[in-house]
Amino acid sequence: MRAFRAVVVSLVALALPWPTFASDVPNTIEEAFAFLSKLLPPSEVAAFKQLPEQEASVVSYMGVGMYIRNEWFRSGRSALPAQLQALGAQHIDDMSSMVLTSYWRHLNGKPLKLEAQGNCFRKWWQEQNRLIGEAKTKGSSAHGTPRFSCPGG
Repeated sequence: MRAFRAVVVSLVALALPWPTFASDVPNTIEEAFAFLSKLLPPSEVAAFKQLPEQEASVVSYMGVGMYIRNEWFRSGRSALPAQLQALGAQHIDDMSSMVLTSYWRHLNGKPLKLEAQGNCFRKWWQEQNRLIGEAKTKGSSAHGTPRFSCPGG
């Protein structure tokens, strides 16, 4: 049943008529929550809320997450990416993950822990770069990935 709900959340998100006006781009995490709650049908918000935290972020990656990355972040119209980057996000995927995780926590009445999420991504990329450097030292381009996932906190 969870897999079905996850697919529904992702598919409905892709089918929505996404706004493209600058005034419709959130500039804070709180504005992002309000925007998502207004944009998504109540049944989809409820389905997202019922998923386990990490699963909610993962299953939303290609639907709502893609929209967040393309319309809010890549468009250059939102101040939110700079705020998330200042907290430790290194990549646009980190940023959308932080928004989705924080939205899930907001809906479920849990502390957002944005600083901890950002620190997790900062540490993840430090470890990733260490592994890449280690592989290069050995004359290889093959490297592993960190043995932990984010967002933390």
